[in-house]
Amino acid sequence: MKRSIILLLFTSCLYFSCNKGEVEYKDLLGGNEIIYPGLTGNFKAFQGNLRVKLQWNPSPDPSITKYLIYWNNNTDSMTLTASSNNTQDTISTMITGIGEYVQNFVLYTFDAKGNRSIGQSLSGVRIFGPLYVSSLINRPVDASKPIVVLDPNTYKVFFSKPDTILNTGTSISYLDNLQNPVTLNLNAKTDSVVLNQVKAGTKVAIRSSYVPVRNAVDTFRVAYSDTLTLK
Repeated sequence: MKRSIILLLFTSCLYFSCNKGEVEYKDLLGGNEIIYPGLTGNFKAFQGNLRVKLQWNPSPDPSITKYLIYWNNNTDSMTLTASSNNTQDTISTMITGIGEYVQNFVLYTFDAKGNRSIGQSLSGVRIFGPLYVSSLINRPVDASKPIVVLDPNTYKVFFSKPDTILNTGTSISYLDNLQNPVTLNLNAKTDSVVLNQVKAGTKVAIRSSYVPVRNAVDTFRVAYSDTLTLK
């Protein structure tokens, strides 16, 4: 009998203690619950030339009405209307006019009542621009392999291996014997190109292209250089 009374007292204390804590918690919140709308999936950034494309999959939370993105130390922002809660869809937006430095992006979801989700961050996103281009060089001719004259109007030129796997190709431009412009595209995995209908003394312009990272939204091109004269 004594054990039953003790158990009853303990249960009563536990009940009133829990309820008291709940009341105090609600008082701290002003009688309102904190509601966090659902988070998006696969939040990613794709860098470009002074711009970036942000992409994500919608949250399945049907209450979400908009997205808010902050960057530039939270001084710049963008709002997008939420039109789907299908997690198989893809939402993307392009942010332009960004300076060439490292950025942090934070994405929030909002419901119709103004409740905001926990922020989803992408930190250390490097934006590329003129400074990056200034570090690039055109793919050089291979000095260890002399140009081969296949006939008086046909030359075979050999190129060195690209200095990076992010080289996407090289354009070779010249004027043929009739002064018509010709442009050939040299694949990054190819080491030679044949120039047809061309004569000795012709200057050949070379221009290489690069992407700074895989899946970049822009290709960066080096300025043309007259680095080759046929002999």
